[in-house]
Amino acid sequence: MTSTSSRFVSVHTLSNRFEADMVMDALEQEGIPALLRTFEETPYTGLFIPQRGWGCVMVPEGMEALAREVIRSLAEDDEFDEQPAANTYELEPRLWDMLRKADPEEITRTAVVEYDLDDNVYIVPFLNTAILCSPEAEEIEVVGDLAPFSKDFHLNLVLLHYLLGAQNRPVARKWVGEKDLPAGRVFFTGSHALPGDSLADAFDARPELLDAGARRIGGERVELGDLSYQFRFLSRIPLLAVFWIGDDEFEPSFHFLFDETIMLHLESLDLVWGLVNVFTRILMHSAASVPESE
Repeated sequence: MTSTSSRFVSVHTLSNRFEADMVMDALEQEGIPALLRTFEETPYTGLFIPQRGWGCVMVPEGMEALAREVIRSLAEDDEFDEQPAANTYELEPRLWDMLRKADPEEITRTAVVEYDLDDNVYIVPFLNTAILCSPEAEEIEVVGDLAPFSKDFHLNLVLLHYLLGAQNRPVARKWVGEKDLPAGRVFFTGSHALPGDSLADAFDARPELLDAGARRIGGERVELGDLSYQFRFLSRIPLLAVFWIGDDEFEPSFHFLFDETIMLHLESLDLVWGLVNVFTRILMHSAASVPESE
C-alpha cells in the first residue's frame, strides 16, 4: 500500500514469534533494515484465503541475498530448533491465582460483570455475546458463534488483566488513537503497528462484507468516515473502527480509536495491541462467515 512496502520483499517465512525475534535481532546486528509482517495480524488476501506460516520477514530490494545468508546461518546453528513451537503460549499461573484470591463483589463492581455463585464463574459481556471465566477450573469459554476464540491467547490474556485491573471509572466518551496513548507513538510501530492497512486492503473491494461482519458481532454504525462502527469489546472498553474507502486520490485506510480511559483498565500497551489483534481476527472471522445472500 505504501511506498515503503513496495521497496521491501519477503525473504523468509516464520514459524512463530520466537523465530521472528531471533531473525529480526540477527538482521539488525548485520545492519540490514527489516520489516516484520505477521499473518496472525493480517487478514486474508482475496476473499479470505489464509496465508501459510506465522509471518514473514521483508528487507529492501537488493539486500535479499545477504539477509537470506544471515537467516541460513541461524538455521545451520540449530537456533530455530531450540525455540518453543508455535501456539504454545500459556497464561501466567499467577493471573489465575490472583483471580481466585480476588473479591468477586469488587470485580463485578469495577469490571461491570456478573458472578455466578453456584458455579463460581464470571459472566463477562463481550461484543454481542459473553465470556464465561472460571478461576477454579482455569477455563475461559466464549459463548455462541465466537466459541472458536475461547482458546485465543490474546483474548484470554486481555480478559484476565481486565478483570484484575479494571477501575471503577465510566467511559469518558472521548476517542483517541493509538499514538495518543502514553508512549503510544513509539510503541505502535514496526512489529507492533496495528493492522489497519491490512484491513483496509481486505475490505476496500468489498465494503459490504465489513458492514455485515461488523453488525454480526454487535457493531453499531457511527457517522464517521465512509463506514464506522462502535463496539463494546468489554464493559468498560469501547472500540471504534473507522474505514475510509479508497478513491482516485487516496488509498483506503482503516483506523482504531479508543476511549481515553482505556489505560485505566489495561495497564500496558501490549494488552491494547493484543486486544486490537484479536478483534481483527474476530472481525475477519465474522466477515468470512457472511452468507453469499447478504
